[in-house]
Amino acid sequence: MRNNLFLIGLVNVCLSSSAYALSPDAFTSLEYHVNTGTAKTMPYAATKQTDEFKEAFNFIDLEERLKVKLVTYLDTPNRAFKAKDINIRVREDVSKPRKSKITVKLRAADPESFGELSNYRKAEIDYTDGKAAYSVSYDVPYSPADIDVRNVDIDSVFKVLKRHSVLWDIVGDIYEAHQDEVIQTMVMRTHGWEGAVKDKRFDNVEVDFQVWTPYYRKPRISFNEFSFKGHVKDKEQLEKMYQYLYQQVESVGYEHGHSGSKTSSTFKMSKGFN
Repeated sequence: MRNNLFLIGLVNVCLSSSAYALSPDAFTSLEYHVNTGTAKTMPYAATKQTDEFKEAFNFIDLEERLKVKLVTYLDTPNRAFKAKDINIRVREDVSKPRKSKITVKLRAADPESFGELSNYRKAEIDYTDGKAAYSVSYDVPYSPADIDVRNVDIDSVFKVLKRHSVLWDIVGDIYEAHQDEVIQTMVMRTHGWEGAVKDKRFDNVEVDFQVWTPYYRKPRISFNEFSFKGHVKDKEQLEKMYQYLYQQVESVGYEHGHSGSKTSSTFKMSKGFN
């Protein structure tokens, strides 16, 4: 009971704003992604940074502490949620289980397309390969003891979402119309490290390096990327940081194993989806 009250309290903190139609000014969070390859400097599904990797990417210092997460997505075979620009993600934080979350994310080509939304955690603009994507996301904490990301009990996930009227307004009708069809994607494992670039102009910007691989190692594919985020008030510096990081990665010269959305790529690799 104590754990349940703790989780409910966290949700109430996450879902705490009032309803209003979104405007461009609502998108105060910016996130930038730079895809890269690592060639033979890192083994497949690496759990630590090698000396070869550190030498190749010597423009950045990453902490040695490893963060591990497991990720899967939910939808119907014909992508009923995607048709409404909705993604549902279940992510277990293996390193810090109490930070495990179910995320409902809405995407749109422009801010005005979101219409009336309330109580969201963040409104964000994602930049990948110079292209902007707008998203609004809601997070609900969950316990890995209740939901196993490797074999998701679909009904349990939606029971969690149903407790929150804002989220149920978004997903409820679709789920009830397709309740017996919802399945999960393959499970992806993420290995990540935090750090900063060595250029002192950007020493206040935290950079993440992530390696995504299928949990069961099939297909044998790896997505590698650097990412960082910040507030829109710092956009000028963040844009300069993006250009710097992009140029540094390109100068390393390793072929990229992946570009674009990791979510879309996960669905494409997963059996059972059209």
